[in-house]
Amino acid sequence: MGTQERRRIAVAGGGTAGHILPALDLLAAYRREFGAEGFMIGCAGGLESRLAAAASEPFHSVPGYPWARQGWSGKLRAAAVLPGAVRAARRILLREGTELVIGTGGYASFSACAAAYTLGLPVAIHEANAEPGMANRILGRIASVICVGYRETAQHFRCGALVTGVPCSNIIRARPPYGPPWRFLVLGGSEGSPLLNREAPRLFGELRRRGLQFSVRHLAGCGETSEIERAYAGESVDACVDGFVEAVAPLYAEAHLALASAGARTLAEMSAAGLPSLIVPLPGAAHNHQAANARLYAAETGAVTILDSRWDCGAIASRMQAILSNAEELRGLERDTRQWWHPHAARDVVHACENFLAGRRALALSYEV
Repeated sequence: MGTQERRRIAVAGGGTAGHILPALDLLAAYRREFGAEGFMIGCAGGLESRLAAAASEPFHSVPGYPWARQGWSGKLRAAAVLPGAVRAARRILLREGTELVIGTGGYASFSACAAAYTLGLPVAIHEANAEPGMANRILGRIASVICVGYRETAQHFRCGALVTGVPCSNIIRARPPYGPPWRFLVLGGSEGSPLLNREAPRLFGELRRRGLQFSVRHLAGCGETSEIERAYAGESVDACVDGFVEAVAPLYAEAHLALASAGARTLAEMSAAGLPSLIVPLPGAAHNHQAANARLYAAETGAVTILDSRWDCGAIASRMQAILSNAEELRGLERDTRQWWHPHAARDVVHACENFLAGRRALALSYEV
């Protein structure tokens, strides 16, 4: 495609980093692979506006409120603003001369993709989780291109789907030498894990009492960091607690072992880094998708899965000690974790989109002839 025919695309996703970061990776990949121009659609004041700005990507906002994990009043509020959000997205798409919209999930994604459909524009979606969210379950009925992170996810879409893995640009090759003092990384996702925020200080306190030498970096998401810091101090544990960190790659590069929730993007990042982990699915996640993510990820990588109903500080501390005392097991976990990563996921998604658009254009030309 020549410079005078640059593709104009939009990506849409919001609410959590698991929707936003893959969308930004896809936008960068479309530009890299095909010289496309594009922008992101999200909700004003959401995490997506912050992350798009950090990535230096153009951003346009539409009104919206979350639907998943909301009570009836929250769902009514979300439904009430949806027509206005679709109208706002239509205006943006028309003004920008958009040719394709790629949705990665979340309420902002739904309104943007619905607007594209009403304008006759092609819609593509990427579903990162093993169990699709509400937005992609509905959008799968109108999407021309459907890509998924797991083979098992394809069965949820009647027209089938291309398995690409989860777009993730955090490529980390070097791993720190295994040995004390150990460095642990706690990952609760952009919204945080209430379970990990509450229980991780107690767990590491137990490890300290057993004589292990270590430090902890804890990403609490929306959790109250000062309260978590006090909990670590009460256990006499050396811990650095942050909310959400945008430049997370260095943290993966220096960690020996992660204690993490099971968001699809978190799992992809750990896989790209070859970081061994214990997985603690977030209870109450929409459609219980984190439990499904954890089950499939553990089957491929050997990661230990811990359900909230079976949380036992003593037993988990013993399992962590056993892993750390076995260099061969650590190296095997690192190897198997890396093998799960799909390094060309973003490229494969945008090529699938471009193949569809090329076929559509060829069909239009045949009608003209």
